[in-house]
Amino acid sequence: MRLRDRDDLLTREGLIFRVLGYDHPEGAWFCEPLYAPCSIFKSGDKRAPRLARDGGIYFKFYGDEGWRFVMERFPRYRLLHEPLGAYLVGVREEHVKAVRKPGEALEELLSSELDDELIRALREFLDEFMAATSLRVGDLGVFGSLLHGFHHPRLSDLDLTIYGRGALREAREALEELYRSGERFKNEFGTDWVPRSSSWPWKNISPSEFAWHQARKLIYGFFFSEEAGRWVKFELEPIRSWPEVENSYDPRAKVLKLGWAVLRARVSSADWAPFMPAIYGIEDVELLEAPRGGREPERIVCFVDEFRLQAFEDELILAAGWLEHVEEPEGEFYQLVLTYGPRYHEQFIKVLAPRGQGG
Repeated sequence: MRLRDRDDLLTREGLIFRVLGYDHPEGAWFCEPLYAPCSIFKSGDKRAPRLARDGGIYFKFYGDEGWRFVMERFPRYRLLHEPLGAYLVGVREEHVKAVRKPGEALEELLSSELDDELIRALREFLDEFMAATSLRVGDLGVFGSLLHGFHHPRLSDLDLTIYGRGALREAREALEELYRSGERFKNEFGTDWVPRSSSWPWKNISPSEFAWHQARKLIYGFFFSEEAGRWVKFELEPIRSWPEVENSYDPRAKVLKLGWAVLRARVSSADWAPFMPAIYGIEDVELLEAPRGGREPERIVCFVDEFRLQAFEDELILAAGWLEHVEEPEGEFYQLVLTYGPRYHEQFIKVLAPRGQGG
């Protein structure tokens, strides 16, 4: 069974997991817990309840509660990450009851008789968006509530996947023009954007800096649906196309976490920065803060969604995260990693000098 980032797995208990990234051991996948049926999990978070089309009630996990729930209650959904020497959440093939893939789900939705406000807005969005590009339905998919039939016709967003660097490039170029016209598309992070909460979580990047970076990604926006009579929020989640997928998981590798580091560098390659994890090749590295024994890393690997597609090639950046030493059969290198865990909101990547401005 061949799976990739954002394909979702269902288990016999009704748990729903999302495949994370592209690097996995044979016959298993590292995952993020997404939803659990009310028969085995209850949440006090008002945002959590989801009503399925078949009448079933699910709860969405927020923060690290999904990780804690699975680790404590379902040890079968733990996988040893051999290079890290640690157990992560994951699902083995023999425990998979069903698979839901975003691309297949979109095609099924469009060919179904399901007709509500959000589905009509989805059809309308696709008509307008694809008219501005050469993309096809097969280049896209749906994730989140639309993938699992949990969506609320008036409250849910249009959560879409887009497959491959070429499709993403064309989509971003088209969206830039559509935002400029301002008629039916607008950038979520325009001049009127404000943080959702008065308590800003990120320690080293301000709301205005955050909005500047998010706006130029172009994948977060609003679409005015005439069917719904309102602006509907949408997102394009970049996923590697199958020819771009390479499973680089190697049980022989060893990863040693050295400690906290801050660096200044120039981006030498951003080809894989839109995907999860986002990978940035870097050069001219200056370590401003580093643990004992640390050396200049050759890349940044980012598992934090907010900082993918954050910088483009040849831009000067400032970044903070965890410095790691990687030993592989072919050699060794250092990398800076942004991930879940301690000092989560102190991690960041931000551009000091945009492309063409030197530095």
